[in-house]
Amino acid sequence: MTQSRTAILAAALGFALVALPAAARADVAADGNATVRLIQLLIEKGVLTQDQAASLLKQAQDESRAKGKPAAKPVAASLPAAEPPPVPAAEPPPPPPGTVRVTYVPQIVRDQIAGEVRQQVMQQAKTEGWAAPNAAPEWTKRIRMYGDVRMRSEKVMQDKSNSPLADFNAINNASTGYDASTGALPPSLNTNQDRTRFRLRARLGVQAQIDDWVTSDLRVATGNDNSPVSTNQTLGSGGDFSKYALWLDRAFLTLTPFQSLKMYVGRAPNPFWTTDLMYSDDLNFDGISAMTSYKVNGALDVFASAGAFSVYNTDMAFSTFNTPKFPSHDKYLFGGQVGATFKPKETVEAKLAAGFFAYTNIDGKLSAPCTIVQSNIGCNTDASRAQFVQYGNTLFPIRNINLTGTSSATPEYYGLASRFNIFDVHGRVGYAGFRVPLALEGEFSKNFGYNKNSVIARGPVNNIGASSIYKGGDTGYMIKLTAGKPDITERLDWNVFIGYKYLESDAVLDALTDSSFHMGGTNAKGFMLGGNIGIARNLSLGARWMSATAVSGPAYANDLFQFDLNARF
Repeated sequence: MTQSRTAILAAALGFALVALPAAARADVAADGNATVRLIQLLIEKGVLTQDQAASLLKQAQDESRAKGKPAAKPVAASLPAAEPPPVPAAEPPPPPPGTVRVTYVPQIVRDQIAGEVRQQVMQQAKTEGWAAPNAAPEWTKRIRMYGDVRMRSEKVMQDKSNSPLADFNAINNASTGYDASTGALPPSLNTNQDRTRFRLRARLGVQAQIDDWVTSDLRVATGNDNSPVSTNQTLGSGGDFSKYALWLDRAFLTLTPFQSLKMYVGRAPNPFWTTDLMYSDDLNFDGISAMTSYKVNGALDVFASAGAFSVYNTDMAFSTFNTPKFPSHDKYLFGGQVGATFKPKETVEAKLAAGFFAYTNIDGKLSAPCTIVQSNIGCNTDASRAQFVQYGNTLFPIRNINLTGTSSATPEYYGLASRFNIFDVHGRVGYAGFRVPLALEGEFSKNFGYNKNSVIARGPVNNIGASSIYKGGDTGYMIKLTAGKPDITERLDWNVFIGYKYLESDAVLDALTDSSFHMGGTNAKGFMLGGNIGIARNLSLGARWMSATAVSGPAYANDLFQFDLNARF
């Protein structure tokens, strides 16, 4: 008989003693060895067999010897087959008040019960999270925090032969636009003075696992303003160590209803595989997108992405001071991309993707004739102006203002002169067979919504050459060679790169492209050179130099040097 089975039977003896009638318990107590007598009674009632009784009787004898008691009777003499049924003893007198009867439970049973209780308690403690006093609650295991901090020293060197350029972003975000009839100069970009500045970028995100297939993500970031393409904060910009603002940078849900399908809903990262030729690395997208992939075989994977995004939503009260209100002029982006990754062997990988990105209502619209009787009165297409621009896209005045004898004011806003329907191809080839990994990357973009004659017909106000002839274009490309690790994570990881970028005025939206090359925007061409090195785990130093000049139109050239210390967690 195994030890566990013996223990169970022994426990049964203890409980059986309690369950016996009073007369039977007295009979057992009258015996010199109560356990032996109890075994005999259980055999009489058919609860135990003689083999089971022999094992229990031996255990009882061993315990009796250990405690200094007389040895139990031999098993053969204890079996009911060799003696007549016992004569019931007289009912013992009732115990005095306050007497407590305690049934003897063998040590092996007590140990087993204690072990089972301990196991149950520990299981409950783990489930409810109180197994250890300092242990974190269960919900904290579903929360992950991440972020990065970057310190940047930046030197901007302007070419002294640059032409003055109007700051159309400042004009379009002013409450009254720009009125040339007053003789005042428009706000202008800095194109002739060098600048040195120190910049901070800090981002903090929280990711929560809502369910097996649902994740939420929330991230805040620094920034001088609400620019969609930069989270840099210039140190000292407010003066006297004033504090800086935090902006909601991301807020979205990730849904993975199937292993091969992922969806973003909300303000989420770029779902497309592109470079900063078209979309800045800091850009996030407002809307919904889906990404899927399929492994054809061990060397070939195919993937696809699609999305719909709100670029601009008309203010509910547009226009604030007009009655009745004007119709909406909402702007959207619809994009799709397909591609493949081919890896014939461990040291070679090629990736290629092609996409089409169509913007609706993104270009400006000429208003119906409107009379400006006071500066805050708007025209019906004011919402079609470009809400954010950097530099380069062709613009035209969108207000059709009636002049009257009592008012000669012409406050103006400016809209994009071209439509934007962009075809984009992005490719990369990497080779790790050498001692130093190499990667060659390129991207090509063409705006099929651009029509030069239509742009000229709208009367553009920028990208006009010295001969008063409009200069513009619809094509852009970038090529870049990188040596070393593409991602710097460990100490002494390093890479260097060299590249060239060419971006005509209306190849892409200048509002969404890189904010550093040529100080941001389009209508720029030039070289870039740089590198990065890890100085500790997740801590790196980086430097890059960019030299760019305008593709066409007024002269505008500058050099930019950036030195970064970047940490992430």
